[in-house]
Amino acid sequence: MKTTIVTETEFRQQLSALGYHGDKMRIVTVEPMDADALEACTAKEGECFYNSYMNVIYGKGERYVLGYRCEEPPVDHAIIRKGERYFDPTLQIEQEGFSGYQYAILAEFTVFDMMKHAKSNKDFPPDVDYLKSKKSKFKNVIA
Repeated sequence: MKTTIVTETEFRQQLSALGYHGDKMRIVTVEPMDADALEACTAKEGECFYNSYMNVIYGKGERYVLGYRCEEPPVDHAIIRKGERYFDPTLQIEQEGFSGYQYAILAEFTVFDMMKHAKSNKDFPPDVDYLKSKKSKFKNVIA
């Protein structure tokens, strides 16, 4: 999988072109998990939304985080937050030598909020389309 890394300014412009407040979005660094923590996580290849959802339900992460990977073009993706750190078990199992990347946060959900939103989304974890359908609740990031 070849990805093109872009500057933060380019990334924010791309997010704005997608209909977000690119200048207001928080960009964080996603880090690699240690081997034991990764082993304990749900990490099916290509299933970032499901994996992040399950990892928060089972306490492997404290928050389900929805946003975009800093790539050309931006890729919508779900990760987890534990404490003040952000992790991506899905990409970490897919990419040998995973070293992390930059990520723009659209929304973070506690387990309760995530499950409440999933219930109103046909039992699917929140994704970008779901946030756009609830634009009035997420106007801080959706233009």
